[in-house]
Formats: sequence, C-alpha cells, structure tokens
Amino acid sequence: MLFLSLLKVYSSRGDHSALLKRIWSVPPPSGVKIVQVYYLIGAYDGAIIFDAPNFKSAKDFLAKIASQAVYRIETMGAIPAEEL
Repeated sequence: MLFLSLLKVYSSRGDHSALLKRIWSVPPPSGVKIVQVYYLIGAYDGAIIFDAPNFKSAKDFLAKIASQAVYRIETMGAIPAEEL
C-alpha cells in the first residue's frame, strides 16, 4: 500500500533540505520501504512516498519521523492510476 506524506517544517533554523535528507536515516519498521523523498516549493516543504503493508506500519514509521518534532505531517493513501 502506497502512502504520500506532505511535510511542513516547523523549524526556522537550519537547512530544510538537510532535515528532509535526514528522513532517509530513520530506520523504517519491518515491511516499510521509502520510495522517495522530495523537496517541494510551495505550501509544503517536502513529500515522502513510501510503501507499507498496513496503516499501523505507516503510522509507526511516521511517528519515528515526527519524533524529531520539526514536521507537521499530512498523510494519505495513494492508489496508482493504472489500478483504477
């Protein structure tokens, strides 16, 4: 199951791109795989696309990221268009 998380960085100090790159260093729970992390220009600062077997695994992964306490995270499930 694919998930898309939009991130807003709360911290005004430091480099936002460095904070987003740090996501790759967060060890995901079993079965969770980061597909890509994007730096965004606009209302959100970053996006993560990741694969997780279920909502609990996705929540556990996001809790690890949020524990850094510098992100507001908005997450939604993603369905590839060709599967519709």
